[in-house]
Amino acid sequence: MEREAVRIDVILPLKVEKISSEEIENKIARIVGDIPFFSYIPLKDTLDEGLNSWLKLINAKLDYLINILTREKEGFNELPFQKVNLSEKGIRFPSKIPFELGDLVEIKTVIDIYQPLGFYLYGEVVRCEKKGENLYEIAVKFINLPKDIKEKLSYFILYKERELIRESRSE
Repeated sequence: MEREAVRIDVILPLKVEKISSEEIENKIARIVGDIPFFSYIPLKDTLDEGLNSWLKLINAKLDYLINILTREKEGFNELPFQKVNLSEKGIRFPSKIPFELGDLVEIKTVIDIYQPLGFYLYGEVVRCEKKGENLYEIAVKFINLPKDIKEKLSYFILYKERELIRESRSE
């Protein structure tokens, strides 16, 4: 069977928790710490070029600090790192806890696209294989995934793919 989406092995901060079908009804994947839209509204430049540069630098630093504080407040900085297999359609990861087929899960992770962003992703367990003593391989199909978040995942995966190709050519 041929896969529809590009997959990549990557190490990410990750936490996966089972949630109920009632909880997932009102949950849509979202990003925490993304630069808000109003940051991109072009400000009218002053006549002083030096002042313009300083204002843009201060604005960029404020966006960065707000991003860090928001991710910290949501607990994204405390997530343990884990090797996962990621695509725009789902994620596969090792777990010490078994899941049942059809379990619904909330996934918290941080993905570094143009800056580290916290992601809340939701999915359904489609596979749980025992891999050893107290170790399982879990495969989750994403659900409630808006197009913009799917595009960000695709961008990250393709960026990492290019990075791997560049590394293999330089060896």
